[in-house]
Formats: sequence, C-alpha cells, structure tokens
Amino acid sequence: MKSLSASYSFMLRLALVLSLIVEAGAAQSGRRPAGQTEAPVIRIETLEVVIPLLAYDAKGGFVDNLRPEEVIVLEEDESRPTSGLKREPANIVIILDGCNEIGTFKNGPTRRFGAEESPVWEKRPERLLVANPTGREFALAMVEEMSPRDRVSIIQYSDRVQLLQDWTADRTEAVRALHSKYRVGVRAALFDALGLAATKLSEVNEGRRIVVLLSDGLDSASRTGRGRAWRALEEAGATLFVVGWAEALRREIELAVVWMRNHERFTSVSASRLGELRTYLAQLDGATIELEQQAVTSGGELWLPANHPEVIATVRRLTGEIGAQYSLTFITERRPSLEDRRRLEVIPARPGLSVRSRRSHIVLPVK
Repeated sequence: MKSLSASYSFMLRLALVLSLIVEAGAAQSGRRPAGQTEAPVIRIETLEVVIPLLAYDAKGGFVDNLRPEEVIVLEEDESRPTSGLKREPANIVIILDGCNEIGTFKNGPTRRFGAEESPVWEKRPERLLVANPTGREFALAMVEEMSPRDRVSIIQYSDRVQLLQDWTADRTEAVRALHSKYRVGVRAALFDALGLAATKLSEVNEGRRIVVLLSDGLDSASRTGRGRAWRALEEAGATLFVVGWAEALRREIELAVVWMRNHERFTSVSASRLGELRTYLAQLDGATIELEQQAVTSGGELWLPANHPEVIATVRRLTGEIGAQYSLTFITERRPSLEDRRRLEVIPARPGLSVRSRRSHIVLPVK
C-alpha cells in the first residue's frame, strides 16, 4: 500500500510540473490557455497639428521675431510640445456676397438728398447704382494688396454659387475674372459657398489656409446646412476673416426709410417694404454674432465697417494681418475618443507679448 501511495503521489507531482511547463511555454510563445481573453490593445498615434498664430507687442504692433519657446500650447488644458514656428505663403479664398434680396444696398453708397449725380450712376426707384459694385471693388483691392507669394481663389454667391477664379498666383488673371464674371442676384446661398471654399482648401498641400468672407451672414438658398458648412470649413483648417455688412447696410437702410417717408405716399406697398427692412435688420444682428463667433474661434477676426468706402478701406488692415500670421506646429496624439473637437489655448511666455490663435481644432479619431 505504501508503494502504491508513493507512486500515486509521484504521479500527481509529475502532472503538476508538466502543466506548469506547458503554461510557461504557452506564455512565451504568445498563446494563452483556453478560457483566458487577451487584454485590449490601445493604439496611440502621434501627429503634428499646424495652427495660425498672430503675435502683438505691448503697443499692439505685430511681432516679427517670435520663437517657438515663447508660447505655450494647451490642448484640453494639457501642455503640448511645440515643434515649429514659421512664416508661410497663404492660400486665400475670397467669398463675395452678391445677394440683393432686400434691394441693391450692397452695390454702393446711396446718393440722395440733393447729392450731385455722376454719369456712372443709374437711377432706380429706391437708390442709384454705381457701375462698379462694392463687392467687386473689395475683391480687386484684395488682389492688389496680397503678397506676391500668395495664391487666390475667388467665389461669389447669390442665387447660386460660382467659382469666379480657381487657384492662381497671377494677379492679372484674377482681376480679369472679377471684371468679366462678377454678377449679383437675389437670394443668398452662403452655406453652399462655404462648402465650396472648404473643398478648394482641401486641394492645398502646403501653406496657410485663409478664407476672406464679405457677407451679411444670411442664407436663403443653400442646400448645405449651416452646421455642415461651418464644420467643413473647420475640418479644412481655415482661418476666417470676415468683413460684415451689418453697419454699412444699417446706415443705407436708415437713409432709404427716411427717403421713403419724406418723398413717397404711404401705401400698403410702402408699409410692406418698411416691414421687410425691419425684419432684415433684426436678422442681421443674429447673423453678425454668428459670423464673429466663427471668425474668432478659427483664429481670425470680424470687421464691421460703417459705410461702403470703409468696406474697401478694411482691405489694408486685413491683408496686414494675413501677412503677419505665423504657422505654429505642436505635437498631439490621435487616440480613441467620442469627441473629435479639442479645445486650444495659446499662452504667451514672453513679457509684453499677446497672441491670437485658433480656439479649437478637429482631430479625427482612430478607426
């Protein structure tokens, strides 16, 4: 019996040793025993993100000697290493609002109250129209003021969206397109125009991506939805600079209302017209707020010139900001997440320095 018991004990010990050897071998070979599941593998990809940056000194002037270590990038409140800071040529999409849904107020300043008429003006029931509309003058001034290193593409929108000029560095070609193709219409397809601008920017392989928008911010004819249009522009990495019509058109409408009250008999038609203008002004306020939010979030700016001459004069300030813009590169991670938009903040680390940059960016999640 002792011999049998000792033999049985030996066999148990041998079986235990063999099982340990098998398990160790499976672990070394990468195999797991049946019934055990593998730990999930999390893939984290490092990538570089390029964002626009403007730097100002204590007097508000542009800083031309900024270094990467003089700014701190925070993404979702976490510090990110900067890997580059440089000046690059700009790819600029100009979008022109040619909508005359409430009348021809965008075409040029009103000549009323005894002002001398010029031969280039043509009478209309409510106003006088200049032969060279303000939108076209604005675009011509933009082309003239841009850096020779920059490229331009020009879009106009009203009842439909039209690409007046595809990407070119040839100023003469762009000017010719503005003179030969510029048209105005009635309704406004703003969001379709933003979508086309995002498509044009997606063709760009290098250099900064800029959108200059001359608009009142209202839409009445687009097939593209508001959210989809702004999202497309954000995914394209565009910095948005807006010259808004709000103040200039408010002045023009006020002049028109005074003229109507002083020179026209009050009828149901004139009452309807006054109601239409009041409704437009109310919508204009909300649209202007949205334009400002989109511009600031992208690292750009909104201007609200007071009249038609100031609309065109804004071009010099606008091109100055575009020319002073840096491209700042920082390192981040692409990781699994339910949220693809990340908050950004750029903080100056140099005394007397202030900066302006994008406030968020989109990182598409790992698939």
